Amino acid sequence: MKSIKYICLLLLIAVTMAVCVQADLSNKIEIKQVEVNDVQLDRTGSAQSNELKKTDELDVLVSFASKNTNLTFDDVMVTAELTGYDKSDKNLVRDTTDSFDVKPGVVYSKRLKLKLPVRFDQGQYALKITVDTPTDRVTYGYSVTVGTQKHLIEIRDVIFHPENEVKQGRVLLTTVRVKNRGVSNEEDIKVKVSIPALGISDADYIDEVGAEDCDESDEDCDDSTTSEELYMTIPDCADAGEYTVKTCLDYSDGDEEICQTNKIEVVASDSCRLPTSKGDEPTSKERTVISIGPEAQDISKGGNAVYSLTLTNDGKESKVYTISVDSSNWADFTVSPSNVLIVGAGEAKTAFINVKPNDKATAGIQVFSATIKSGESVLKEVPLRANVKGGASTSLGGLSLKRALEIGVVILIILLVILALVIGFSKLRGNDEGEEGGEEKTYY
Repeated sequence: MKSIKYICLLLLIAVTMAVCVQADLSNKIEIKQVEVNDVQLDRTGSAQSNELKKTDELDVLVSFASKNTNLTFDDVMVTAELTGYDKSDKNLVRDTTDSFDVKPGVVYSKRLKLKLPVRFDQGQYALKITVDTPTDRVTYGYSVTVGTQKHLIEIRDVIFHPENEVKQGRVLLTTVRVKNRGVSNEEDIKVKVSIPALGISDADYIDEVGAEDCDESDEDCDDSTTSEELYMTIPDCADAGEYTVKTCLDYSDGDEEICQTNKIEVVASDSCRLPTSKGDEPTSKERTVISIGPEAQDISKGGNAVYSLTLTNDGKESKVYTISVDSSNWADFTVSPSNVLIVGAGEAKTAFINVKPNDKATAGIQVFSATIKSGESVLKEVPLRANVKGGASTSLGGLSLKRALEIGVVILIILLVILALVIGFSKLRGNDEGEEGGEEKTYY
């Protein structure tokens, strides 16, 4: 029983001493000035609140000194905290200095940073400045009103497809979700994504985003939107590893910019063509077999020839191949069924190049080439030859067959007209002679 009374007495003494010491600390440390974003604050209880403009963070400057000219305080820390906003229990707006000693006769100025949540609404809040020693504390309160910005766009989310990793030679699709936190509508927001280490990027524009919490009865009211898909092709031989993707929004006629970084993993694939020691052939890592039909064919003017290319994908995943033909002006080229072939793993598909000489073609050997690509990587450039022959299609006296036929038709028509005229005149003459032979004459 006596021990219990003794413990209670000790607790009572400790509490009394703590209260006295804390009260005593408020009389020994004086906060001389508090500034936020270069605005000097008045203590709580003044006629009006201190108005501040909302920024990404509040720059708080606290100046104070010891009132006691003989007393030194060890391990002092200063804390600034903003309270009174929604979800303040989850997202503390607080900053604390490192510990330091306070000596008599010296004015100390400590700078703290209060990073405001993006979803921080305008309104009136309490700013608490606390000075702590290992055993004591004193707190000063200030009333502040935080306003909103006219222009403030937030990057809500950056979505990749594929989500976490992309293979060499593949396309990385990116969409960006943005929200307007300002009080002004924003137009022509430029959205740009890039991977600086790979030197690739893409950009697009968002036409308009409404002001934050705009009137929902307005059909055009929408303070959030998502960009169109942005495309970046990972180079075929990019080093595997983690890369930084930078997303930037440029708005308010280029006066404002906000950027965010995310990570994406690039993994190895079969798309990289590594040169051999000779530097002119791909290694077996390519795993695409290209088979070519006859590389040289005879073609008559007015006729055509078909060259075949068979692509066999010996890899473990589907690949997309693109076939293009050089722009020689002596013939017209078409690729069927398409110049883009999607070939599954272990499959083979054939494309046909149709070549039709035009009027500019001259007799003899003509050379052209077909290029096969996978992504941005050139797998092979195939030289092909065509022996253009005259035959029935060659020139007749310097005229093409078409022109000769046209002239022949005209001559035939003229001949028919002449023949018709001859026949007509002949019949007319015969009728005249018949009338003369049948006339009755009287002689006296």
